[in-house]
Amino acid sequence: MKRIFTYICVSILTLGLVSCGKIFDGLEGDLTRMSESDLTSSETGLTRLLASIYGYIPYDAFGTMDKSTVDATDAHSTSYGINRSGDWNYTQIRSVNQLLIQIPDAYERGVISEEVRDAMLGEVHFVRGYIYFGMVRRFGGVPIVTEPLDDKYDGGEDVSGLYVPRSTEKDTWDFVIDEFETAANLLPATRSDGEYRATKYAAYALEARVALFAASVSKYWGKAPIDNGYVAVSKGLTKMVAADANAYYKKAIDAADKVISSGMYRLYGGTNPASVDAAKKNLQELFLARHDEEFIFGRSYKTGQPTASNGFDYGNSPHQVHADGGGWQFGRYCVTLDLVDAFDDYVNPASNRSRTDGTVKTRNDGVEDAYVINLGQDKQAGFTTETDYIKYDDLAAPFANKDARFQAHVVYPGATFRNEKILIQGGVIDSKGNAKFYGEKDVAYEAGGQKYYMYGDPNEANFSGFYSMNDSNGGNWYNTGFGIAKFLDPAQAQQYTTNPWPDIRYAEVLLTYAEAVVESGQGDQAKAKQYLNDIRHRAAFTDNVELTLENVLHERRVELAFENDLPYTLLRRREFVFGANNGVRKHALVPTLDLRDGTPKYIFVRANVIHGDVNQSNNGLYINDYRLYYDSIGTWSKDNIEKNPIQE
Repeated sequence: MKRIFTYICVSILTLGLVSCGKIFDGLEGDLTRMSESDLTSSETGLTRLLASIYGYIPYDAFGTMDKSTVDATDAHSTSYGINRSGDWNYTQIRSVNQLLIQIPDAYERGVISEEVRDAMLGEVHFVRGYIYFGMVRRFGGVPIVTEPLDDKYDGGEDVSGLYVPRSTEKDTWDFVIDEFETAANLLPATRSDGEYRATKYAAYALEARVALFAASVSKYWGKAPIDNGYVAVSKGLTKMVAADANAYYKKAIDAADKVISSGMYRLYGGTNPASVDAAKKNLQELFLARHDEEFIFGRSYKTGQPTASNGFDYGNSPHQVHADGGGWQFGRYCVTLDLVDAFDDYVNPASNRSRTDGTVKTRNDGVEDAYVINLGQDKQAGFTTETDYIKYDDLAAPFANKDARFQAHVVYPGATFRNEKILIQGGVIDSKGNAKFYGEKDVAYEAGGQKYYMYGDPNEANFSGFYSMNDSNGGNWYNTGFGIAKFLDPAQAQQYTTNPWPDIRYAEVLLTYAEAVVESGQGDQAKAKQYLNDIRHRAAFTDNVELTLENVLHERRVELAFENDLPYTLLRRREFVFGANNGVRKHALVPTLDLRDGTPKYIFVRANVIHGDVNQSNNGLYINDYRLYYDSIGTWSKDNIEKNPIQE
């Protein structure tokens, strides 16, 4: 037994885990210096082991998965595809399962109380549920191992006892939901001994997320069907059926309702902000620190190390106002015009804050679905100076009435950010009517005795967009006209930032309830409508929208933007684009200085993102195989299990 336990301790310590202090404030320590008896013979030792297994959770913390969707892209490239986290790692599972033995054993020996035992067991079930959640959403059905398999191996050549067959996809989803239900029944409602440890309502919130995922996959699996001739499909390992959807939606509704009915959470900043500016301030603050009224579960970055950081601010700040340091990447997270258009406008921000279509107005003829291709290259197909563009006096003018969430979470042309006007400009029409895009930064264009420049300034340190666009690796300037502001300090640049990652927050729970209700017809329709509109009201809208699937998904898209929700929404609802005939484009908005009338004005040109527009390809971005909804299992032969369809 000692040999087995020693192996477990080593495995916990060598899998790239976060330190204890990141999860449990005040419990920093080096497990490698603790003996076996230290770890299992004291509550502190067991707590440190628990802190370590939290590192197995596939948080997606400060990830940039939205760049693989139509809503965002990278400054140096563009991509589109199914992206998800979750590891096929049964060494992790073994370590977690061993704790389910060690914790009750410690209780029997009088090391911990019954209350502590139950809470610790709840944490283990929570972590194990999350690990399996990551696996099932990525691979489909997986082997469900709930105990260490040491007793099934005698050290000889016979290893058959270690082979566990894959469970069906449905059974795996059911197992994950049961794990979170078990965790919720064991965990305390609140904690004072560690800020980032799981609680009862964190378990229910995650159960709601998982159940909604399973419901969606069930209902929409047939939108991207995989032929039953594949073994994994015929055995139900990578297959769900619509008949099971409503039962999962009901589980999502019930779990979400337990969080909501607890009365422990509310939307940060409330649902009646005094103004759009007040709503914007609330929405900025929400992601800079932990706010317990909305933060349900997540990850801390307070390690006590002054140079420790989630790194997000440094890598994604606008070029004009990034932190100094040894790195070179900044301005990398580019927001597409496609998402910008999705943020609604207020009819009148000062008084009548009702909803209206937020599509950015660029043309007097109202045509807002025409895009220039290969802008800035040899051909400017689709652009002409004869187009009746709206002429604006200021870079920020087209965005003046937009949703507070847009204003708080997107860096846009002309925005004031960190006390600096953010210059995002990519073109000039000179006084003679000649148009030029993505040109030389220091070439002067004269009008009215003044000099003007392609990017708003001849010094590359003083602008934030479109520079070196013809070289996909040429610089760190937005290639879409917009950048991310969410998670960034709006006051000053940070090289090392410790703002936490909100893995699940109250707004998501409200949206999960609303989506499950509208999809299934179960639950309380009036409450679902209220929750939907509460989220909008927090963003300073004062009208009420109807409870429709379109409205729920719209709010989910803008409320949870950049939190890695959209890739999973597309995955569970089978809504990624497949086939060249259905290809999508990522779009940019290119502010262009128009000097033709002597008085400088700005027009805004809708264009394809240049990095996804090589050779004027007409196919756009797409995925070509439904089987990709399930990832490859690299160890299928070694583990003696069925491989996934994409591997056949």
